[in-house]
Amino acid sequence: MKAALLKRLPSPALEVEAVALAGMPHDGIEVTVEACGICGTDLHILSGSSYQPTLPFVMGHEPVGRVTHGPEALLGRRVVPSIFVGCGRCDACRSGDERLCHEGSLVTGVLGLWGGFAEKMWLHPSQPVVVPEGLSPLTAAALVDAGTTAHHAARLALTHEPWRVVVLGGGPVGFLAASILKFRGTEVTVVEPNTLRRDALAALGYDTLNHLDRANTRPSTIVVDCSGVPAAFVTALDWLPPHGCCLVVGYSEIPSMDLAVVSRKELTLRGVRSGRRDDLVAVLDLAHRQAIDIPPIATWPLEEINAAISALKSGQVAGKAVIALTGWE
Repeated sequence: MKAALLKRLPSPALEVEAVALAGMPHDGIEVTVEACGICGTDLHILSGSSYQPTLPFVMGHEPVGRVTHGPEALLGRRVVPSIFVGCGRCDACRSGDERLCHEGSLVTGVLGLWGGFAEKMWLHPSQPVVVPEGLSPLTAAALVDAGTTAHHAARLALTHEPWRVVVLGGGPVGFLAASILKFRGTEVTVVEPNTLRRDALAALGYDTLNHLDRANTRPSTIVVDCSGVPAAFVTALDWLPPHGCCLVVGYSEIPSMDLAVVSRKELTLRGVRSGRRDDLVAVLDLAHRQAIDIPPIATWPLEEINAAISALKSGQVAGKAVIALTGWE
């Protein structure tokens, strides 16, 4: 099969070449990949600043494809993976939180399990989620992790019964979080400095800003930080009112900060790591019912994956970058 291989860390690019599909167990489910999204986490892995998979490795944790080997009920079906595989024994796994496994999760396309930047891949029996009929593979790929994470973040935000939410970052996760919150009847403002992304949101009627400060937006008790920008997180803590909550979705490193603001205003900080399997099922259903907006999707063939990565790095993608493989309608 043809695959984009990660061969060293850090690495400026992936190497597209022919490889064998490796490591599939007797109960593994083989999938012919139709499309696979590119995530900000992929860029962090390439830079050497995030997960460190055993090399060589096939990244791509937002795949969609048709089952070509596995249980009869799944053969020929279009599926996406619930990307985390835990030990299955600890409290987190038994409660449906495999991503928080006490033993440490395997993550398709990220750590331990080859992903979807390839013509074929395999999944553990616990992973496949059937894509609703009529939902395109490109849309499904845009939702595998970005949509799951966004749905989880929106669900947590709504537990605070906010009348209004500020989302920092208008990339795919922030875009989808804003869309889900809007569908649930919450007022949303998205803060995004990238003009392409901000214009894509504004064209769909979202309230947008290029910067967050007290002068340019109304008060809100909830901030969903999808930006991964240290300065944005620090600004959000200063901006929030007493008893406010910041949901931390984007990863960022903050060398030094004064947590006095958290204590003095009794703020709540809550981390968000992707989402549960039921978040993935729910966001696929929302997209199938056309209840939410989908970020603009730009596609590249597998052979041009490094061009897609470069476009993302340089801020030239308004929405979601997706690798589109052949063989689907």
